[in-house]
Amino acid sequence: MKLIEVRRKALAMPLNDPAFPPGPYKFYNREFVVITYRTDPDKLREVVPEPLEVTGDTVAYEFIRMPDSTGFGDYTETGQVIPVRFKTRDGTVQEGGYVHAMYLDDNALIAGGREIWGFPKSWPAQRFRMREMSSSAPCTTARCYASPRRWASSTASSTRRPY
Repeated sequence: MKLIEVRRKALAMPLNDPAFPPGPYKFYNREFVVITYRTDPDKLREVVPEPLEVTGDTVAYEFIRMPDSTGFGDYTETGQVIPVRFKTRDGTVQEGGYVHAMYLDDNALIAGGREIWGFPKSWPAQRFRMREMSSSAPCTTARCYASPRRWASSTASSTRRPY
């Protein structure tokens, strides 16, 4: 393989069969359900790496349905986001979210999420899927950013799949 071809294919390993397609990547028609909950800030500090600082006691747990992603297709992911701040050497403060854990149902996106974007993605111990929401089960205890559907968990698929 010539050097020019190596550079062209140097997206992911192995060069001749990468785990995910080349970009650009676009994500359409995403559906979100975000549940926020309070927890012990000391426990959050145990998992958030320095130099990031935990800014509160509220964690967001996100369920995201991605039915149309270029190059990746249809998938679902969930994850925990902890509010943090970062102070630069010159004293500038930036606030954001530390993604503690993410679980996906697609191996290519686990690899792409880790290698391209640096997210802590892994295969879930449970499988999440969308089901139609009945009118008697409105979303009242969570901030919902989704079409009229709800998330359900199935323990029938609790076998951990290898990365």
